[in-house]
This record gives sequence, C-alpha cells and structure tokens, in this order.
Amino acid sequence: MRRPLVVLALVAVGVVACSKKDDSARLAPVASSLAASSADPSAAAWHYAIDPASTTHVDMPGLKEHIQGDTTAAAGTLDVVPADLARSRGTVKIDLATFSTHTFGNGDDATQTKHARTWLEAQVDGKTNDAMRWAVFAIRSVDDLSAHDLTKVPTVKDGAEDVRTVTATVHGDLLVHGHEAQKDDAVEIRFHYPSGAAADAKPTRIEVTSKAPMRVVLKEHDVTPRDPAGKVLAWTTKLVSKVAEFADVTVNLRATPSSS
Repeated sequence: MRRPLVVLALVAVGVVACSKKDDSARLAPVASSLAASSADPSAAAWHYAIDPASTTHVDMPGLKEHIQGDTTAAAGTLDVVPADLARSRGTVKIDLATFSTHTFGNGDDATQTKHARTWLEAQVDGKTNDAMRWAVFAIRSVDDLSAHDLTKVPTVKDGAEDVRTVTATVHGDLLVHGHEAQKDDAVEIRFHYPSGAAADAKPTRIEVTSKAPMRVVLKEHDVTPRDPAGKVLAWTTKLVSKVAEFADVTVNLRATPSSS
C-alpha cells in the first residue's frame, strides 16, 4: 500500500513533539480533515479494522537532545484487494494524545511528554483536543509491490500459523495539527492464516510495519513552542539547540476482519 500504512502514519504519525525553527520548510496547506480512502466498490475487497492497540515509534534527533517516544492507540480501516493488491486502500488514525517520551528514563520524561502534547495541541492543560488529537494517513495509491496477487505468495510457517509477506510503498495524504502533506512509506505487510488454510482464504489478521521511517518536517505542520495554555511562544536559542527539525515515524499496525 503507498509508504505506511499506513501513518501512518501514518504515522505518523506520529509527529509528535517539539521542533526546531527551519526557515527552509514551508507550512503545509491547512486542512480540518481528510477524505477517507477506501477500495473501489467494484473491487472484491476484504475489510479490516485497525487494532486500537497499534503503535508508532517517533525518533527526533536534535542538536543536544535525541527525543524518543511512542503512541499507543490507533483507529481506522484497511481495504485489501487480494487479487490486485495495488487497488488496496485505507485510512489510518494515530492518537497523538497517547504520545509519551522515554528520552531520559526519569521524571523529566513526564514533563517532556506534556510539552510535546501541548505543542501539538493534542492535549492542552490536561484536556484532550479532539480537533488536533489524530494524525491521519489516507492511502491514495500503492506500488513497488513484491507481489500483486496475494494467493500466489508462498506461505511460511510461523508457529501454528501460515504467513504470507508482501512489501510495498504506500502513497497518501498525512494530516497532522491541521496541516496536510503528501507522504510515502515503504512497508512490509504480513498476512496471517490458520495452518493449512486455502490460498484464497481470508487472513485472520494483518500486520503492517515500516521498512524505513517516514520523515515528517515539524514546521510544515506548525508544531511550535506553546505555553501550558496552548498559546504560541517565541523560539529561544535554548529551544533551537535542543529540539529536532523533523520526526522519523515508524508504524506497527495490526488489523482484524471487520463486517463494515
């Protein structure tokens, strides 16, 4: 599916935290939502729901601090077209209100986590902001597939299961903090089946992981210093030296069959 699924965001989205002022980066277009991405009705698609416990990892190397953190909640859907995986689509939502850092391994992480959520306006003054809470990645196209027909992919035993693995690049739109940008993510997709399942059987679950991080430039999404009430603050030399210009986001998504 075109680079993560699916921020992704996908992750993505992950994109969560503090960013260095970079005048070379332009602000991405403003958007309040993305059009959902689903498979063409004429395609014989399997419908899957993203596991709410799916995660993303966010890596933000700054000059003086290397911020690392994770999100622990997600939502969304995947439409898988087994006979032609390039026609698969999906919309992945990452809950930025669950982003927590583990940069220091001590009490400073709690303070940094609060700052990150405030800069994103995902959670301000202890209150979750539903308008900014979700990083959304809508898959618009899929290419670079290692196989187009899932039934032709050989199975590999994994304990009591059979697994078929496909790699691809997903291309889509990423919405973070009210700004939309086009992103790509190279992913590995693992389709899990009961042992001995027929080639055309429906997988019992799907795992999607990033083969390489999706890079998100924070200034493009107006992620900027804010006080505890969410008011924009001026950049300082101290902030510029500590905070990263970008977030590298890797996703670890799981999905199970959905009736809708």
